[in-house]
Amino acid sequence: MEKKTTKQQTGIVRTIITNAVYGRSTQMFNPTVYISSNDNRNPTQVLGCAITGAQIRECGIEEVLEDMVNVRVDGTFEVHVWYELSGDTHVTKNTIKFSEIIPIKCLGGEFYDNKQVISWINKNPTSLGTMIINKAGTPTISVHVEYELGVEVVGEAKINILSYQPDKLEKVRKDEIFTSSQPTCDFDVDSEDDD
Repeated sequence: MEKKTTKQQTGIVRTIITNAVYGRSTQMFNPTVYISSNDNRNPTQVLGCAITGAQIRECGIEEVLEDMVNVRVDGTFEVHVWYELSGDTHVTKNTIKFSEIIPIKCLGGEFYDNKQVISWINKNPTSLGTMIINKAGTPTISVHVEYELGVEVVGEAKINILSYQPDKLEKVRKDEIFTSSQPTCDFDVDSEDDD
């Protein structure tokens, strides 16, 4: 934390520079990914699906607006699909890349410098369902995926604080301060209400 001091007629203005959270947001995504069978033949049915290895590769500020920042998050995950083909079970594994934009609502964005982005996977990708489709003449397995990403933008914030310095004549000496162990207000417990 850094402090700067500027003298004015009414007192001293101190500028405190510190890291502060500019904005934070989480967002759910529901993309559909398409996976071709290994031999481009039409599978009979999908037997199972698992999604593993989700990770964020990169994140950064895409666009800064007046009261909003758009953050881009890039990452990957692996989709494993078991399917039946001509009475046999086959497995295919595909690495899927994602690139998502998450808007963060903020106030006073122009007062933040050196913005940094922190991102995380709030909910790991899971399969909501699979289906065999014909995509452009090719037998394809579609997987409906759901995951949630979170982002936080941190930046340098400047806070100006006006502080006054009392005159030397107004300073109270420590030995003039009155302290007492007696209560400041006495209540007569024996007195009765006149009503």
